[in-house]
Amino acid sequence: MQIKYIFCALIVIFLVCSPAAASTKKIASGAPVFIGETDLDISSAIRDCKVIAWWADEADMSGPATKNITIKRVNDVILPVNHFNISPDLFSGYPGNWYCEDKKPTFVVLNVHEPAISIRVWDLDRNEDISGKAVPVTTNITYRIDTNLHQALSYANRTELTPADGFMTVTLTNPVGKDMKNIYTGSVGSSSTQILIFDGTPFMTSPTYYGRNLEAWNRLSRDTTGGYLYPTGTYTFTVVQNLGGMKDSYISADTQSGRTTSSASVTFLPLESPATQTTTVPSETPVTTSPETIPPTTAVTKQAVTLPVTTIEEPPAKVTYSPLTAWAGILGLAGAGALLAQRRD
Repeated sequence: MQIKYIFCALIVIFLVCSPAAASTKKIASGAPVFIGETDLDISSAIRDCKVIAWWADEADMSGPATKNITIKRVNDVILPVNHFNISPDLFSGYPGNWYCEDKKPTFVVLNVHEPAISIRVWDLDRNEDISGKAVPVTTNITYRIDTNLHQALSYANRTELTPADGFMTVTLTNPVGKDMKNIYTGSVGSSSTQILIFDGTPFMTSPTYYGRNLEAWNRLSRDTTGGYLYPTGTYTFTVVQNLGGMKDSYISADTQSGRTTSSASVTFLPLESPATQTTTVPSETPVTTSPETIPPTTAVTKQAVTLPVTTIEEPPAKVTYSPLTAWAGILGLAGAGALLAQRRD
């Protein structure tokens, strides 16, 4: 018995905690819808109208409609309003307002659009498109999406919309074709490095969207071996949307591009190495030179310049004595000896 109560409690918890079923299918009256959407519930939009019509000139709807589509006849449903398709076969070439033709006054049932989506690589510093270009690896970039499909993510247009109803996916592939699920803000192992989840599921409520967190992407980050985490080369952003199962309506690549998918690439160039200084070695080949032509000499007339004479007093001459010759010395000694002998006598 206790097991039964526990099981019932788990079912209740599951039902309460489970998110509401995602639905962009329920269409309000006059709301935008897109050619290629399938399985829409237009019961609230069409009310009890049986025929919807399109006029090329909405300013004058007094004449017959340019095109009309019968939804149901008396006691006969031709197109189920709870599972309605905005088929390319029926609606292509007829964008704009579709009115209820069989009711007066007329009212807008659907506002039909051709789906349009594009993605570009955006330089955040220069605020410009750099798709298809080669830029330095340190360029501050993100992706930019432009579309008219944002109108589907409005509660006024899709009455049962929930936050889980995003229908776009963005992928980023590196030069070897590998999907990148996260981005590093610095090198592996650094205490300041953050690992951020790549913004791959944008929820667009405006016509332009910029990818989040990519301004923090450090493409000079290194791994544990010291190698670069992000090799230079070509990186590609791709957006795919599947609003109302639209991918099944556009099968060929030429019909998908710009409607359900779009891609843009950028090539990152490596950092420039410091300039290498080169030394020029003089050539050993003898060089023959022509004799120089000596210009003619110009005669210059010199003028004599008389300079003042300064009188300098010379110091008195120093008296010097020349040494005696050897003979003079001998004679002197002989004379001195004779004088001494004479005195003794």
